[in-house]
Amino acid sequence: MKKFSLFKSFVVVFLGLFFACRSYAQYDSVAIAILDSMSDRISDLETCSFRFVNEYDIESDEFGLITHSDAGIVYMKGPDKMYIEKKGDKGHKQFFFDGKSFSAYSFDRNQYATVPATLTLIQLIDSLSGYYKVDFPGADVFYPDFVDNILATSNNLVYLGLDEIGNVGCYHVAGAADDLTFQFWISDDKYLPVKMSLIYINKPEDPRYTILYSDWKLQENIDDSMFDFKVPTGAKLVKLVN
Repeated sequence: MKKFSLFKSFVVVFLGLFFACRSYAQYDSVAIAILDSMSDRISDLETCSFRFVNEYDIESDEFGLITHSDAGIVYMKGPDKMYIEKKGDKGHKQFFFDGKSFSAYSFDRNQYATVPATLTLIQLIDSLSGYYKVDFPGADVFYPDFVDNILATSNNLVYLGLDEIGNVGCYHVAGAADDLTFQFWISDDKYLPVKMSLIYINKPEDPRYTILYSDWKLQENIDDSMFDFKVPTGAKLVKLVN
């Protein structure tokens, strides 16, 4: 039986050679090699799971930027299955994608929504995050064109040396684009993301977004039943709205 890697099955169309080279950009070749190694490692996966903790700033009229947080777990199986559970300031939620439909369930309200979705994982993430504002934690690193997009949009990229996040040795990479600055910490043994930090410098008060990845499990057998949504007792069907 032919095996499908998690993201190599996606077809990526590039518009020219990234609109030609940006003459003012400065890229560290070591930083590029580290990011490429991470992207290649993720692209080769057929299945994976990881835990996450993320924090993000939202502007408040009364108090300025307020930091919110949530934590949870993600399971992914290529080319078209995903499960997410997270708890935080926006409640306790589950998300299911089985290759045919996407379902979201709120424990707090005992409500669920289901929409047809015969898409790849990346197509699903683009569609739901763009239209319905559903957040997929740390999805940036799973895009097949992750490194190419950084090189096409950033003004610089630099390797800052070895660092340590939660007793995990990491390569520390940083850079800046016109609208944000970014940092990545990538494990120095497995080339997996450990932390990502973004600062949106074009928005008032420079809001931040950070995510910590942990407990990575790679190429494990994940039964398809993990991605099937079963309506909880008494749950109310609602529309998924943007």
